[in-house]
Amino acid sequence: MPATDSRSTPAYAGRMPARCPLHIVTGKGGVGKTTIALALALRLSRTGARVVVAEVEGRGGLALAAGGPVGSKPAQLLPTRSGRLEGVQIDAKASLSGYLQRYYRLGFAADLLQLDPLVDFATRIAPGLRDILLIGQVTHLTKTHPGIDALVLDAPPSGRIASFLGAGAGLAELTDGSPIGEQAVSVMDDLRDPGCRTHVVTLLEELPVTETIETVAALRELDLTLGTVVANRCLAAPTVPDPLPPAPAGIASEQWSAMTAALLADADQANGQNAWEALLVHRTALAVTRVPDTDSAGHGLSVLADHLEGL
Repeated sequence: MPATDSRSTPAYAGRMPARCPLHIVTGKGGVGKTTIALALALRLSRTGARVVVAEVEGRGGLALAAGGPVGSKPAQLLPTRSGRLEGVQIDAKASLSGYLQRYYRLGFAADLLQLDPLVDFATRIAPGLRDILLIGQVTHLTKTHPGIDALVLDAPPSGRIASFLGAGAGLAELTDGSPIGEQAVSVMDDLRDPGCRTHVVTLLEELPVTETIETVAALRELDLTLGTVVANRCLAAPTVPDPLPPAPAGIASEQWSAMTAALLADADQANGQNAWEALLVHRTALAVTRVPDTDSAGHGLSVLADHLEGL
């Protein structure tokens, strides 16, 4: 745990659950999932905690969002006002090696088995094994790197998240009593622990909202604890006078019409987002956490982290 005085005791100190808190972040491609995962990790670090955000499947989005390289071992990703924020890239080769070392004591021989053909073979003979190994490597970080207070997983997109997180359930039944089965059961225990929550990132538009509703339903069928829906790139509704005033002196009527049309369009878009949010709340029974459109507002991760205080 980070060293602190009585005025800055981390929120995690003295009341850590049995397993390290794990926040899983998913969402439809293009909605800003990785940026939200990074902002959430930043918010968690503000308590003085050491937080590791992990990325799987080698997408490279975490390095792009953080503006720096992400390696195979946890290392500082961004400077923080307190605590520590680290990033790590989890891949199938390292996960397979870690699994073999833990269960079969192969030592250096496990590294020799990381060749691509062997990895592909080992993860294809049992459907879902690759996903189980990846998740297991993430949750095992607290054992290989003691002192981690919270984990954030930048998970696969929502179109694949149910099969990714649910792989252990089916694999445990197929391989009951085997080391693979033990790994699958352990992973599902971690995912169903009260300290694990899955958050779904969306835009308040038709396709992302529809996929989010479907994703939440699929995760509930897996008996996983859901966190919140994070609505990204939200617009504040502008104030529109009714009726619109006439053009001020010195502004041509055509120019004034164009200006007011843009204002009305912004208001319509903001009101449309409000309608999609209401549908999300109704269909998912989850809270929706709104974060601003930082591209247009000119803010960064710190502002996003401010809006994630309730997570």
